[in-house]
Amino acid sequence: MRRIPPRSTDPPSALPPNLSFVLGLSPSVMTLGLANMRALLGHLGHPEQSFPSVLIAGTNGKGSVSAFVAAILQANGKRVGWYTSPHIFDVTERICVDGEPVTLGEMEEAASRIAPLHDDIGFSYFEALTAIAFHIFARRKIDIAVLEVGLGGRFDATNVVEPVVSVLTSVALDHRRILGDSVEEILREKLGIARPGVPLVCGRLSPGLGAIVEERAARDRIPLHMVDSIGSAEPIEISLDGMRARLRTGTADYGEIRLPFIGEPQLGNALVSVRVAELVLGRVERLADAAGTVRLRGRFEVVRAGGKVFVFDVAHNDEALIATLSTLVSLSPREDNAIILGVMRRKELREFPDVLAPRVRRAYLIEPVAEEAYSGPELLQTLGVRSLRDRGVDVAVEKRFTEEGDWMKFIDRVLAAENSCRVILVTGSHRTVEVVGKRIPGMENR
Repeated sequence: MRRIPPRSTDPPSALPPNLSFVLGLSPSVMTLGLANMRALLGHLGHPEQSFPSVLIAGTNGKGSVSAFVAAILQANGKRVGWYTSPHIFDVTERICVDGEPVTLGEMEEAASRIAPLHDDIGFSYFEALTAIAFHIFARRKIDIAVLEVGLGGRFDATNVVEPVVSVLTSVALDHRRILGDSVEEILREKLGIARPGVPLVCGRLSPGLGAIVEERAARDRIPLHMVDSIGSAEPIEISLDGMRARLRTGTADYGEIRLPFIGEPQLGNALVSVRVAELVLGRVERLADAAGTVRLRGRFEVVRAGGKVFVFDVAHNDEALIATLSTLVSLSPREDNAIILGVMRRKELREFPDVLAPRVRRAYLIEPVAEEAYSGPELLQTLGVRSLRDRGVDVAVEKRFTEEGDWMKFIDRVLAAENSCRVILVTGSHRTVEVVGKRIPGMENR
């Protein structure tokens, strides 16, 4: 079996051999088509056919929706398998049963069944992890799987299932080299998860994209549930400690609940999540209990450390970054705000640079992953040196940190009393949240 040097964020020494092999595959490689995935699942006895699935695609919001849907179904008595990506601190974050991550032992057992097949099938990193999740879900005899699409929809490894409900949370320009150069092309790729006769629940889309979805639904006889027709989610209170809203659908008035995530876009995500659960269950109960159990790392996650308030958010494209900044400035004045920003080179920052300066007073530009990320100086050029400095942003361009001591000196500077910024937003990439978060007291082991 051909061995590939590990590129996972998980320490190779902490991983058993077959799982280490899987995580050594390049996460950036995507296979067009579902043949590899079907071949893998055939060797495992087609575990994906042993449980119904909810399949969730979208540019932004699919992690939040998948986490909330899984929690609602579990609170209503279902044994739920939840598959999400990517992970931040530990690969077991990707695969949960009844709200708890599976064990490395379970993942290794499944990986041992497929790793020897790599020379024949040539499966990718994401295909392997998806097959591992399905195998574990079947072994655990779950009642239903909640599956987050990794990329796109039509050719994503999760799209081998026949969902009982499909979900499209949002559409924005991202991954253009794979999905297409326009939002219309990207939408059509994501609509690859829709099936005739299977309900499709959609988050907020532009009128033009909404018309495309409606046309497709009418043509293929897809029962369509657009967020604006589902009901209402009216904010009552939003702060760095959480968000409360009054939530109603055409089926029920759920009253006031504390939502699991913070920010205006999460109101729509909550409505979508509840409608999905209604379609699966018929009647939803214990919604407030479900919201209180949701755990999803790095989605406007607030941690207090060293007299500062850290907000960790995995926003990694233009639309998500702007939404995160908008939420931040609605909760904390610009003079209190700093940002630790690290971005992958493949990401396009279009409107974000103009939005950044009015919302933060200090910016730390870092390089989270040497092979894939902008260096600090490159990121500064992308954001616009003059634009930031002329608009009063104190910019710190950080060198590439190669030693743990360098990272800790950087964290000490951020935590220092002379840094008067009280709120520190850590964002731009999952890897940015990882490399900073694991060095902030109390974050990694939450």
